Amino acid sequence: MFGGLVAKVSMSGVPFIMVVSQDLKILKERYVSSLLLGDAAQAKQTVIDAQSRGLDVHTVYVDILAYSQSVLGAMWDKGEINIAVEHLATVVALEIMNELRTQASQMRKSNGLRAVVTPVEGDTHTVGSRILSDFLIIDGWEVDFMGGPTPGKDLVEFVKIRSVDMVCISVTMPTYINNAKSTIEALKLINPSPKILIGGLALNSSEIELNSLNCDAVGLNSSEGVTEARRLFGIADEDFTLEEHLSDLGSRIKTTRLEKGMTQQDLANASELDRTYVSALEQGKQNVTFGAVLRIAKALDLSLKPGGSWFNPDNPDQEPRL
Repeated sequence: MFGGLVAKVSMSGVPFIMVVSQDLKILKERYVSSLLLGDAAQAKQTVIDAQSRGLDVHTVYVDILAYSQSVLGAMWDKGEINIAVEHLATVVALEIMNELRTQASQMRKSNGLRAVVTPVEGDTHTVGSRILSDFLIIDGWEVDFMGGPTPGKDLVEFVKIRSVDMVCISVTMPTYINNAKSTIEALKLINPSPKILIGGLALNSSEIELNSLNCDAVGLNSSEGVTEARRLFGIADEDFTLEEHLSDLGSRIKTTRLEKGMTQQDLANASELDRTYVSALEQGKQNVTFGAVLRIAKALDLSLKPGGSWFNPDNPDQEPRL
């Protein structure tokens, strides 16, 4: 333990945002710079400083740790850094996650459900699946995190001998979508079969047909993954904060947009809203008016009624609603 980290979460177990964007920008830049210099101690100190400013565990995971991994991954892809720097960044991130998860999970209340979380076969990128695993643990789940890509056959055998309610599969690269599909098909043959949640960066591509995955739910990010996991098992979300509801609404809008093959600009044009407004809304960082929701619903060919909710895939006869 490197000490000093204090994980803050809401009563529902899902964290809330307390830091202004300018502070966050500075902290992100400082964290990335520390990793580029190979200064793990300074990177960890940045997280400690972030929390002293009120940054919650969710934002540390998503907007500092995951963001920085993405930045360094892009730099490696361009040949600007070597793989050793990226590996160090991953180790530092995992150490920080260990500390945050341990502290935040002390406040959790078990929901009695068990999930298996794993990167799909062949996909060696593990940070995203680790974040989902930690968010589920904080939310009250018992989690078996596989730690690395698991061959479909081995995963099926593991699930058969383990009392598992849900299997979460992470896919960061479109190359491995077919591996995910074959694994899902094999899991569906188990009797009784667990619920299957799939997520990862690959699903943000408009080239991926989400409806073809034959899973029970899709989470385009870790926060949405927890929301969808709750939905699958009927776990109440009445304790959600405003920020959490905005994040959930944004994720659902993005999911629906991608399913319809629309870009953000397409949605902005159809709803007569600015593209930057749509982008901020999808990220859960934009407070939204009822008029804007109506415009977006119309642009996505959805209906909105008093007391309405998003279309429930478990009830295909229900009229699509926001």
